[in-house]
Amino acid sequence: MNFFEKYLNKNRIYGDYITVPPDKNLGYIVVIPAYNEDCILETLNSLNEAKKPSKKVEIIIVINSSENSSKKIIQQNKKTAEDIKEWMINNPERFFDLYIIEKNNLPSKYFGAGYARKTGMDEAISRFNKINQKEGYLISLDADVEVNNNYFTAIEEYTKKNPETNAGIIYFEHPAGGTKFTDDIYNSIIHYELYLRYYKNALRWAGFPYAFHTIGSAFIVKAEAYVKQGGMNRKQAGEDFYFLNKIFQLGNVAEINKTRVIPSPRPSDRVIFGTGPEVKKRLKQSESLKDTYDLEAFETLKNFFSMISELFKSSHEEVEFYMTQQPEILKNFLEKENFTRTINRINNNCKNEDIFLKHFYNWFDGLKIIRFLRISHEKYYSKQTLRSGAKKLLSKYGIKYSEKEDYVSLLKKFRNLDRTVPHSIS
Repeated sequence: MNFFEKYLNKNRIYGDYITVPPDKNLGYIVVIPAYNEDCILETLNSLNEAKKPSKKVEIIIVINSSENSSKKIIQQNKKTAEDIKEWMINNPERFFDLYIIEKNNLPSKYFGAGYARKTGMDEAISRFNKINQKEGYLISLDADVEVNNNYFTAIEEYTKKNPETNAGIIYFEHPAGGTKFTDDIYNSIIHYELYLRYYKNALRWAGFPYAFHTIGSAFIVKAEAYVKQGGMNRKQAGEDFYFLNKIFQLGNVAEINKTRVIPSPRPSDRVIFGTGPEVKKRLKQSESLKDTYDLEAFETLKNFFSMISELFKSSHEEVEFYMTQQPEILKNFLEKENFTRTINRINNNCKNEDIFLKHFYNWFDGLKIIRFLRISHEKYYSKQTLRSGAKKLLSKYGIKYSEKEDYVSLLKKFRNLDRTVPHSIS
């Protein structure tokens, strides 16, 4: 039995789509979901212009629609497939193999980005399984992005130097100006990206080990890690967040910052939430969308996280006492989350402090943090302006700023922070 046979038999939705045998030197498979998509050729041109890595590359595009999709969307999907096939004919010298999977009339109960991404990634696992390649990498991308010229070579350079890498988060930048979109769209994406970077770096400052961006168009995952954690989910949106939070638990995750993914800032309703819907909301100029979580809430988490290691091998009474010392809003949250019972359980199954901490953060994960932040801002903290929060957080990192800094200037500082001080976990 090959490496991934058990996973494929248990978790795969469909059988093989691609009948062409994979190259024995296959090392990277890019998976791109495409739904009602008219920008795919820009993405393919960008990938085709990138430098060729030493390992073989495949690209799998999953064109999908649901049983409730309109005729207009069905027609666009057909056109997308035709455009890709014509592109393949016109670009015979490309260094990667390109395959199309067409899945139309999917059940609306499951239809969404997760279903399409899972379909393509499971196909990729089957490809790697055929050549017994558990060290290959799945590259997650979207159908409306461009990449830097060194995209593949930077990924290969990093994974060769760090072969233990389970996942890599690729540096990204949305376009912050130009003529392709309106000024309102550029302003909206600037606010949204600043919000993402503020949130991620606030978590990092608080000491949360899994403080990474979770964007579907900007990560890689080792095939072996993908299988070990049960593969991609079928969520209609947010599949990247839930999936990556599972992968983070394996460790050996890092930011790969020597290249860049450039996602489109276009407004969209293709998914329930994410970049497209957020831009669409922000175009309405709602002031609430320029707000963010109070940095004091992250400071509460920072103080909480800083003392967690002291609970290793603590008694039930000591854990209870520790919880009573927390701020009221956190204490109430921890009680509802069965904190004392959980810590006792983790202690009963851990031989050393490192394993204890790993189990704790696998429990107090990114989803639990979001729940705490939402509840605490309903009952205790008040949202602050994004500009104010960003400036406060820059101060915590020792980064200078002026009171007159606009959103573009603040975003540049956070981009520089993300790119020059990469985060990783072992």
